[in-house]
Amino acid sequence: MEAELFNLEKIKGLTAPIKVLQGKVNQVSNFVKNLEIEQEVASPYYENDLALKDLADLNKLVSQINKNLKAISIHNINKFLKLKNYLINKYKHSVNERLKVIDLDNDYLTQIGLPLIENKAISKIIERITYIHSISIKQWIELIDALNKNTLFLKSVDNLREHNKKNAQKKLKKELANIPINVETSIIEEFKQQFRITPEITYNKFIQSLEHKLTERELKSKKEVLLKKKEKQEFEELKKQQEEQTESYDSYMKFSNKEFERRLRKQKREKLSEISVTENKKKIAVSEEISQKIEKYKKQLDRTSDENFISLDDSNLDPINLIRERKRKKKQEYDTFKDHFESD
Repeated sequence: MEAELFNLEKIKGLTAPIKVLQGKVNQVSNFVKNLEIEQEVASPYYENDLALKDLADLNKLVSQINKNLKAISIHNINKFLKLKNYLINKYKHSVNERLKVIDLDNDYLTQIGLPLIENKAISKIIERITYIHSISIKQWIELIDALNKNTLFLKSVDNLREHNKKNAQKKLKKELANIPINVETSIIEEFKQQFRITPEITYNKFIQSLEHKLTERELKSKKEVLLKKKEKQEFEELKKQQEEQTESYDSYMKFSNKEFERRLRKQKREKLSEISVTENKKKIAVSEEISQKIEKYKKQLDRTSDENFISLDDSNLDPINLIRERKRKKKQEYDTFKDHFESD
């Protein structure tokens, strides 16, 4: 309860109605003063009026009530302010008492803690983290020339290098001690070389990277073998093609001029077998009488075609010779008909 009572915020909350009460008392006082002023203004005009006399009596009564109320309110306000001051003083006293206890505790802690810290029995608690920001690269560039001429700085750099070298040697010995006995010496030497380049590497990471490299080499070698095999196959096919072309060239050179011309004409001709004939797959419904007429017309057309056109069953025959033969037969037929008509 004491902790709740002697709280500065609580005290302010308890004394807040005093200001409201003071404001209300002042409003009543102002109302009574205004009433008295209005009575004085109206009295010369209504001296013998009974209502004015009643108003005067009422004004006296209100003034008396205002005085009594004001006196009671001031008395109560003074008591309340005394309570407020008492609570504030009590609060200040309690705060001072706590501060004295804290100071005593700090003194005891200092007397007990300093010897423990000196004897390294305990560590000092860092209340606030304090650190110095590192300088920027621009500042390093500005200071590098001066630092290179500073013997103290150069000595510190040498000491730091020596310290790092010793730490690297210790770490290397530790890693070598963890390597199995059956590992080849070449792998160990390769690990030492890699460790000198990157001291952060461990033996396990080195083995993983080595296995990865070996798999990459195997894949690369397999790709090279496949590529060489493909190139060899292409070369063989090209060689075979060249040999076939050479043979065909030699065979062409052995032909006579007439045979050579005949073959050229043959290549230029388009065979009937190579002409794509699109068949009409749509079936048309026809009567039997019409189908008979169609068959009869087809036979007649085939017979006329055999008589009027050259037969190309033998594609190896020379077309010029065929034309000459056909011309000779037509001439014979013409002469036959001519002799027949002349004899008539």
